[in-house]
Amino acid sequence: MDSLTDYILWMQDFTFSETGFLDVDALILSNLAYYDFSVLFDEANGPVYVRDAQKILDAGKVNVEIAIHDKKYADLLQAAVNSKRFGNLRMTDYIDIKRSDPPVQYAVETFHDESDLSFIAFRGTDDSLAGWYEDFIASFCKTEAQEMAKDYVTRVVSDRPERRWMMGGHSKGGNLAVYAGCTMDPEVFDHIERIYNLDGPGLSKEVMGEIPIANVLEKTICIQPEFSVVGKLFDMHFPNTRIIKSSALGALQHAPITWGVDHGKIASAEAHSPISIWVNEFIERWIECSSVEERKIFLSEIYEAISSGGATTISELAGEGLEGFKRVQSRLKNPSEVTKRVMFEFTRQAFFASIFPGHSRQELEGGGKKVPVIPFMKDKKTMDNAEEDDGK
Repeated sequence: MDSLTDYILWMQDFTFSETGFLDVDALILSNLAYYDFSVLFDEANGPVYVRDAQKILDAGKVNVEIAIHDKKYADLLQAAVNSKRFGNLRMTDYIDIKRSDPPVQYAVETFHDESDLSFIAFRGTDDSLAGWYEDFIASFCKTEAQEMAKDYVTRVVSDRPERRWMMGGHSKGGNLAVYAGCTMDPEVFDHIERIYNLDGPGLSKEVMGEIPIANVLEKTICIQPEFSVVGKLFDMHFPNTRIIKSSALGALQHAPITWGVDHGKIASAEAHSPISIWVNEFIERWIECSSVEERKIFLSEIYEAISSGGATTISELAGEGLEGFKRVQSRLKNPSEVTKRVMFEFTRQAFFASIFPGHSRQELEGGGKKVPVIPFMKDKKTMDNAEEDDGK
C-alpha cells in the first residue's frame, strides 16, 4: 500500500487538466488545509502558491494544526511543493480563526489550478479544546464555524462563477463543506460539482430540521477509514461512501496522513472494524436517549473541568493518560446526574470492550457469549439498579 506522499511523487509531473481531478487529490488538498500558511499570506507581495511553502520548510517552521501529529506531514508538504501538480496551485482567501470564549476554531483556503478548477478546503478540528468543544455542540445546535463556512463558499463561488468548483475537508472540515452545501443558495450550489467529506460527521436532526439534502447526498463522496468514529456521527448515509485502508491502528486511523493509495486510487477496505462499531453504538445511544438540554449540561461541565486544569489542547490532555482522566473527574464539582450517568456508562462500555476486543456486542451475542446489555441510564434509579445487577 502506497502513502499519500508516494502518490504525489508518482503524479508530480501531471496537472489536473491532464489526468482529471482524482479522489486522492481531494485527500492531498484536505491535508494541506491543516498547515499554518499565515506567514506566506502576511508577507506576500503578490499571488501565493503552494510552492511558496518552501520558505517555511527551509526555516524548519512547519506547523501542522491537527490533533494527531505525525512527522510524515513535513515529507508530504515537501513533495507537494516540488511537484508540478500541487506546487503550481495558487492559494487564495486564507482564513484562520481561533477563539476560546466563545469557543471557535475555523480555517479555510481555496486552491486554484491554471485552468478552471478550484477547490475549497476546510480545515478539520485542530489540537485546541475550543475546536473539539465546537465539534460536540454540533450535536444539538448550529455552530458559528458552520455559518462562516456557508458565507465563505457563497462569497468565493459568486465572485468567480465561471470556474469549476469543488469543496471538502477532513473531520470537521468535511462537516463544514456538507453544511455549506445544504444551506447555501441553490443557485450558488449549482456551481458546486463535488463535495468531499473525509471522515467528517454528518448533520444532526436538530441542525438539519427540514432542510432538503437530496442534492448534497448526490454530489458528496464520503471516505472513511476502517476504524471510523467521528465520521459515523450523525450518519447521513451518503450513497457514495468508501472505506479506505490506513497504516495506523485504532482511533489513530482518523489521521488522514495515514490513509493508503493503491495504483493511484484510494486503497479500498471492505468494512468498518467491529470495535469502532461498538464505540459508535455507545455514542448513538447517548445522543438518541438524551435531550438537547442534557447534552448541553454534560458538555459544559466536561469542558469546564478540562479547561480549569490549565489544558488548552487535546495533546496536553492525552499526554496525562489515565491520571489526566482521573484529574478531570476530580475537577467535576457537584456534577449533574446526566454527567454521572454518561461517565458511568462510558466506563462500563470501555470495560467490556477491553474484555472482548475486536468484537461488536451483536457478534458476541449472536455467537452465544453473554454480554451485559446496558440500557442508557435515564435516571439515577436505573443506574443504581444496573450497579446492583453487576454485583449478582
